[in-house]
Amino acid sequence: MKRTIIPVILFLSVSTILVAQESIEQYLLELKRPKVEDYIKLLYEGTHEGKLLAVSKLREMNAEGEEVVDALIFGLQQGTMIVQRELNRVVNDFWDVRAQSALALGEIGDPRALHDLHIALTYDPDTIVRSSVAIAIGKVGDPSSIPILSRTIETATTAGPDDLVVRSCVEALGEIGHRDCFTPLVAVIRGNFRRSIRLAALYALKKIKW
Repeated sequence: MKRTIIPVILFLSVSTILVAQESIEQYLLELKRPKVEDYIKLLYEGTHEGKLLAVSKLREMNAEGEEVVDALIFGLQQGTMIVQRELNRVVNDFWDVRAQSALALGEIGDPRALHDLHIALTYDPDTIVRSSVAIAIGKVGDPSSIPILSRTIETATTAGPDDLVVRSCVEALGEIGHRDCFTPLVAVIRGNFRRSIRLAALYALKKIKW
């Protein structure tokens, strides 16, 4: 008897979660003019597609404020804090939600998000996400990000999948434009990177404010 109770409970729990997610998204569809708080709720509780829609709408609405930043940081962590696998395959890879959340945080420009952006740049397993995070860090424009951008460039391979991340880090250094960006940018120009990355570093050097 006990063996049948556990699967039934698990089934009911999963069913309840799915119904809750569907009801949230159905609720949004029925609203004529969803508000920022509605999309924040969707980001926290919606399905994969719902979360992606929520971030997109928050960007479209130019939403700002502490609650929005907290929700987008939550989006930045999706699929990394609790990784679910089936037959050795990750089944909750929300890379697109993380990438869009990072870009949204960059557009808001709130320095409170930097700690989580720095963590994502260092540890996120997806190249597109890390590139988006670097872009966001550049838009925030805080000189405290220079060491982590520099370290990311230094530890990257000089050719291959890291190219996108390296270029984004180089461009972020240019956006920050602090004099401390000079040394890491010169190192890129003199390094064994692709020509397009070295040219990006040269262009970034011109943005430094002495």
